[in-house]
Parts: sequence; C-alpha cells; structure tokens
Amino acid sequence: MNLESENRQPKVTTYTADISICSQICRLAVHEYGLKDTENVNVDIEYAMDNYEPWFVRMQPKMTVPVLKYDDQIIGDSRDIMLFLAQKHDHKELYPTNKKSAIDKYIDEFYSKFGYIGAFTFGNLASRSEEMRKFIARGKREVSIQKLKKLATDPEFKAVAEAKLEKMQSFDLLKLAESANLGELDNVMMKLLVRMEEDLSEGGQFLVGEEYTLADVVGTAYCARIHFIKGTELFPHKVLQYWERMKSRSSFTTANVCSVWEDTLMAKQFDKFVMTLDT
Repeated sequence: MNLESENRQPKVTTYTADISICSQICRLAVHEYGLKDTENVNVDIEYAMDNYEPWFVRMQPKMTVPVLKYDDQIIGDSRDIMLFLAQKHDHKELYPTNKKSAIDKYIDEFYSKFGYIGAFTFGNLASRSEEMRKFIARGKREVSIQKLKKLATDPEFKAVAEAKLEKMQSFDLLKLAESANLGELDNVMMKLLVRMEEDLSEGGQFLVGEEYTLADVVGTAYCARIHFIKGTELFPHKVLQYWERMKSRSSFTTANVCSVWEDTLMAKQFDKFVMTLDT
C-alpha cells in the first residue's frame, strides 16, 4: 500500500471539456480516487477550440483533452490518467491485482471502439438538423483550421501545428460521421452493452464483481454517451439497472458526467450559434 498517497492530498488540476467522453473518464477517476484539492479548467473543444491555443498546446502538444496536472507532473491521456492514479493511490483499490485482467478487458474494448464512439456521437448529432451540421463544421473544421494556421506561424508550434493540419485535411470528422450508417453504429455500440449485460447477470452490482473499479469508470462514461444520444433505448435490462446505480453515486454529479444534451455547454453554444444564423 502506498501510505504516502493515502495520507497526502496532491494539488490536482484537470483540463477537460464537459462533453468529451475521455474527459468524463478523467473527472470520474479523480473523484472516485478521492482527490479533494482539485481544480477543473474547461477547455472548449466544440466552439472556441481552446485546444489550439498556445497555452494549451505548450502543455499538451497532441492538442487533445483531458490533461491531468498532478503536483508538477502532467499526464495527457485518459487511459494513462486512470493507470497513473491507480499507481499513486493503490489503497483505493479501483484497480486491484486480482481483477486487473477483467478490468483491462473493459478498458481495452472501450478504447478499441473510440473511433466508432466519435462517429456514433457526431453522426447522430449531425443528422438532427442542418443547423447542427453547420455548428459542428464551424468548430471542428473552420475554426480549427484557422487557429492551426495561425499557430503554425509561431516557430515554437510550427511542427506540431502543421502535422495536425495535415492530419485534419486527410480526416474529416464531419464527412465521416455523415457517411456512417447509424443503424450499424447502434449495433457496434451494443456489443459492449451486451457484454456488460452478461457480466451483470452473474449477480454483481458492478462490472467485475461487488466492488467499484476502473471498469465502472469506463462503463459509466460509455453508458452516459449512449444515453446522451439515444436515451435508454439501447440499454438491456441489467445495464439499465446498473446505469441507475451509477447515476446515484456522488461522483456522477461532482464529475459532471454529461448524459443529457440540455445540460451541456455545447447545447448552450449551439443555441447561440443558431441565433447568429437568423440575423
């Protein structure tokens, strides 16, 4: 047991976006590990595109959220953040040795589906209206490209900005999402839900037994994203019960797990954007 980590509260800052599923994983992990001296800095990745601002790129050259600053250490990937906290605060036993294999299967399956999760999210959002399609295009293409071109004029960021621009030009998230078969994406997303249903049918309250683990951090964020897009439509019976239990945990509220469109910053930004289209 790491006695130092059990008794000492580090200074923690999370740099996250409310709607980002990986950011929600980071915030859930931070709260489930009981880190109280924590500041959350919102990074707008839908409208203002803060992730392309020099202050953020200097800290995270990949220009992605979340980022965790733990005292003087910086960790910039949600999977790495979970495993880092598991090592620093092993007394919490969210990643116990005797369950690591089962937990890793959930973590691995989630990240293997990450591209599908993005297509599921933005494909469904873009299909809602032409205004929504324009909103996504504005942030993810127009503003992003504009900011990256500006960033590339600074010698400090020229290499990473040009690499990101090249990647963005070869990978158009909106076009990919719009071309996706939404029914097939539902089926892809259901695969992990079915596995969750099978494991929960064995009688445990959580995904790998009777104790909350990192598998449940990932599982909660995954269910939240599906609920955000489809409500409870895709949830099997046991998963629906599990979802209700996860929502009742204090971390669900304190970590701002986004499962309803109206509760997000993106929803407010979209409303303002639509008003500009009408003027």
